[in-house]
Amino acid sequence: MKPEIAVLKSIKPEAENVLSFVFEYKNLNSKPGQFLMLWIPGVDQKPFSIAGDDGKTFTVAVFKIKKFTSKLFTLKPGDKVGVTGPFGNPYSWKKKQHVIAVGGGYGSAPLSYLINDAKKDACSYELLIGSRKKSLLLYADKFPKKYTHLSTDDGSAGHKGYVTEVLDERLSTLTTAQKKKTTVFVCGPEPMEYAAAIVAKKHGVDSQISVERYMKCGYGICGQCCIDDTGEPMCQVGPVITGKHALSLKEFGKYHRDKAGSKHNY
Repeated sequence: MKPEIAVLKSIKPEAENVLSFVFEYKNLNSKPGQFLMLWIPGVDQKPFSIAGDDGKTFTVAVFKIKKFTSKLFTLKPGDKVGVTGPFGNPYSWKKKQHVIAVGGGYGSAPLSYLINDAKKDACSYELLIGSRKKSLLLYADKFPKKYTHLSTDDGSAGHKGYVTEVLDERLSTLTTAQKKKTTVFVCGPEPMEYAAAIVAKKHGVDSQISVERYMKCGYGICGQCCIDDTGEPMCQVGPVITGKHALSLKEFGKYHRDKAGSKHNY
């Protein structure tokens, strides 16, 4: 699949060092939880979660960290990038179920897309967002406050502590019947994802986790995103897998590998 051209339509600040980029691009046909590759000629190609797709435009929320994202931050409306995808398995839900979306850092981006689509299926929802401090909270005001629960490490907004503590509290309020109709959807730093999967398991609630690895091709060919022992390419088997599957993986929540294949413990 060769890159197709997408034209930058608009840019919106979302949080500290986070911008939303809306690109004009017809018929991406993505689903929440999938990702795409953005290509800037002469710079690089990188994967990004999809934060929205209305059939005419798609949105990505980008955290400025290194060379590629720094270059993205210099783009202006009318500029063009290359796009391939969407790739990977998305989140899935049933009609009229209860959705609890748990996001850490910029992991809230695909969860916003998830909630907006799940609402079309008459699903109820809660969005739990965590970050180190208030200025880093992504999409804190995107949904009504009664459906949004915030947490920060420093207590500058919402619960002082981890978002997984809020998840534990929220699940504790559900009856057994309600838990059977609930799924926890998680995206964010892997230690948080691991803790969320453990909390959901403790309460007997199904969970789906977006497992991020070094995604280089998106086709399951290069082997960069393969999980140790199982050999599963997360760009194809994932990025979204069940919490049960995630907890069975040797490296999940413990370490990941960089582009050179070196281990990095969490």
